[in-house]
Amino acid sequence: MDKNSLKTHAILHFDESGFTGNNLLHKQQKIFCYASLECPHDEAKDFVEHIIRKYKIQNGEIKGGKLLKGVRGKRAVDEIIQNFKGRFKVSVSDKKYALAGKFFEYIFEPAIANVNSIFYNINFHRFISNMLHVELSVRGAMAEEIFEDFEKLMRTGDFEGLKALFSTSKDEGISPVLEQICDFAIHNKGSVVQELDGYAGEGAGKWVLDLTNTALFSLLAEWGQKYDQLTAYCDQSKPLSEDQEIFNVMINREDKKFTHVAGIDSPITFNLKEPLNLVDSKIIHGVQLADAIAGAFAYACDRENQDEYAEKWRAMIEEHVIFGSVFPDYGHLDLNKLEVQRNAVLLQELAGRSKNGISLTEDIAEYIQFITIALRETPLELQT
Repeated sequence: MDKNSLKTHAILHFDESGFTGNNLLHKQQKIFCYASLECPHDEAKDFVEHIIRKYKIQNGEIKGGKLLKGVRGKRAVDEIIQNFKGRFKVSVSDKKYALAGKFFEYIFEPAIANVNSIFYNINFHRFISNMLHVELSVRGAMAEEIFEDFEKLMRTGDFEGLKALFSTSKDEGISPVLEQICDFAIHNKGSVVQELDGYAGEGAGKWVLDLTNTALFSLLAEWGQKYDQLTAYCDQSKPLSEDQEIFNVMINREDKKFTHVAGIDSPITFNLKEPLNLVDSKIIHGVQLADAIAGAFAYACDRENQDEYAEKWRAMIEEHVIFGSVFPDYGHLDLNKLEVQRNAVLLQELAGRSKNGISLTEDIAEYIQFITIALRETPLELQT
């Protein structure tokens, strides 16, 4: 028997809820959810037709966003979720926090790239991202202007006309931490320019803040732990149609590789049978089911929704939402923890080095070791 016939293969369907492209500050669409469903085509077609008949769905197509507006529609979505329980995986992102993470990736990382693993392993990226999320959520105008500038920069690649991000004049109400972050950005602008040169605002770079590719890659990597080979059917998507290079290198790839960051191993390879299939959901029925699942989990993850279905689906998050979903965790800002105190001191050090033209990476490992020992002996005194 051909050994290839013994390999496990999954047909996967993908769709999203909350797509706003590069606009992660959208007021109404706060959550981005990308859902994946393992299901053969015939089974998906039969179940979609059953749901449409039973719940008298018009236009002959399941659309999660429309169904979630009424009780009967929520019952239909719940039947889909219960029927396929254990056969779907979901990536969920709080968009403001995702934007904060992108800020670290494109403003901080270029300047520390040659030793970035040191910073990731002490959760410095999570400290910065969570701090930015707090600023964006509660501080108001100044933080909003900085993030709007960042979004504009990522969309266009144009540094002209930015009012706040690289400005040396600061609002009086700015917090000390946000001021240090801005100081870092201002004095490391050259690294950012070099990183974005010819990328942001061009081709696939137009979608640099979009979450589709990252979510799809993470989901495929998770499915790749269970199945030897995958075939992916995705709803038509502009970001995916612009650039599939990262997925094409996974075609017929059989090796298993992981990245190790902050004590966690995460898969970074999977085996695609063929290139991504970008399809019409009216023809590929499994994508309609993925759309309903994505809508349900986006609905459940919005805390403003407190009805029985939101609570029911919320209880399924642990089982179905993958690691790597993007949500703030303010535990990374708890100054009672040595790790957080160390990251606060490290930010101050990096801002100071940036202002004074001192290398950000030279002897940084030794400096981190020094402040770790110092804080163990004499923790920061916190005002109560």
